[in-house]
Amino acid sequence: MASLIKLTKKQKIILVVIAVLLLTVVTAVKNINKTTSQNDFVEFISVGQGDSTLIYSDGYAALIDAGTPMSATAISKTLKSYNIDTLDVMILSHPHDDHIGSAEFLLDEFNVENIVFSDVLPSDDDNATALKNIKDTAEYLNIKCHYATEGMVINIGNFKLTVLLSDEKAEDENNMSIVLMAENGGSKFLFTGDAEQVTERKLIDQNINFDCDVLKVGHHGSRTSTSQEFLNVATPRYSVISCGKDNSYGHPHDVVVKRLQNIGTTILRTDRLGNITFKIIDGKIVKE
Repeated sequence: MASLIKLTKKQKIILVVIAVLLLTVVTAVKNINKTTSQNDFVEFISVGQGDSTLIYSDGYAALIDAGTPMSATAISKTLKSYNIDTLDVMILSHPHDDHIGSAEFLLDEFNVENIVFSDVLPSDDDNATALKNIKDTAEYLNIKCHYATEGMVINIGNFKLTVLLSDEKAEDENNMSIVLMAENGGSKFLFTGDAEQVTERKLIDQNINFDCDVLKVGHHGSRTSTSQEFLNVATPRYSVISCGKDNSYGHPHDVVVKRLQNIGTTILRTDRLGNITFKIIDGKIVKE
């Protein structure tokens, strides 16, 4: 039979202190291991033939677009992998189902504090219904809703998100997309939604500074976007194309790929690489 060891009061106190210290160390190690506690980053989520991008900094998170109705699992998995349960803002570039498709689901699963919409009433009945459902859900959950205006600034930790253009008077819904620049120190990420060459021309004609380090290629690499003139001004080091594998649209179109190659940018595609992540380390962009 094992003998019992009686501890003195002093020994018991020492053991309690050690236990508390161990718990503190374990908790600290867990926090250090979280990517979200260590790095600012931008992650282009692989959502098939759609768009969704996570921006994270210093405990704050933004989601630009919400993919297709089939993208909920991929987006949710990405957010949870970083222990993110709150989105400070969800920005929906324009109300097409490959950009807002999983928004309503995400509003139910995550704590979303703000939503920024483009001021567009979809002509397609399904898109109009989806947009109404998102707004109704946001109202029910007391989420603050805003319409994008040129010059609007959203701060996400060390990221400054600026609306460069949001043209509600454009003739085409794609060209009503919110054009957004995300800056962190000297690093710039440009998002154009599905904006086409007519919008790119407006950016040029209005002398808007859209020079960037990383470009989210417009309209999934469609030939209607990403003109050579636009690229000559944007001069991205990296160009990310969000598209579905073997998609029926043929995105990205060969002519766009050639334009990108002409400027020497590094082309990255979600259909080939899955999620694409850029960290900001010591003020510089590092591709993971």
